[in-house]
Amino acid sequence: MARVPGAARGAKVVLPDGAVRAVKVPAKAAELMLEAPGHFLADARALRAWGRIAALGADEDLELGGLYAAFPMKRLGAPAAPADMARLAAAVSRDQAAARRSSATAKVAAVVVAPQHDAAMAEEEEDAARPRLDEMARGRPPVEAADVGDHTRGELRSSSKMLVIV
Repeated sequence: MARVPGAARGAKVVLPDGAVRAVKVPAKAAELMLEAPGHFLADARALRAWGRIAALGADEDLELGGLYAAFPMKRLGAPAAPADMARLAAAVSRDQAAARRSSATAKVAAVVVAPQHDAAMAEEEEDAARPRLDEMARGRPPVEAADVGDHTRGELRSSSKMLVIV
C-alpha cells in the first residue's frame, strides 16, 4: 500500500471533525476508538468510492506511515461516498500544507519604493483634465473657465473670467 508523505514517525488519523492527528506507533485501534465514542476506524488507504467501509479490529495495530479515518458507527458497511473521499483528501492536504508552513524558515524584508513623477504620471493627470465620455454621452458638455476681455467702453480687462462651453 502507498505511504503517506511525512508520516514516517507514526500513523495519521482523520478525526470526525476533520482534524488530522499524528499517532505514535505502536498503538491499537481501540485506543483511538475510546477517544471518539460512537466511531470506528477504517484504513483510509483501502477506501474506494462506492466501496464498503470496513472497520479495523479493536486489537489491530496501527501501521507506521498508515492513514486512518474515523467514521460514525452507523456508517459501518455503508458505501464510501465520493464526498467522504474528498473530505479525507482535503484534511490530509490541509495538514501537509500546515506542516510545510510551520517548517518554513524564510525571512521577508520590507521594501518601500517612493513613486517617481514621470511622463506616465503626467499623462494620467492630463487625461483626468479631459472630458469624460460619460459626461459627453449624457449631453452635458464640460465646462471650463477662460480668460476673456471685458469690452466695456473700449477697455480690455484681462482679469475678468467668463464660462465658455466647449
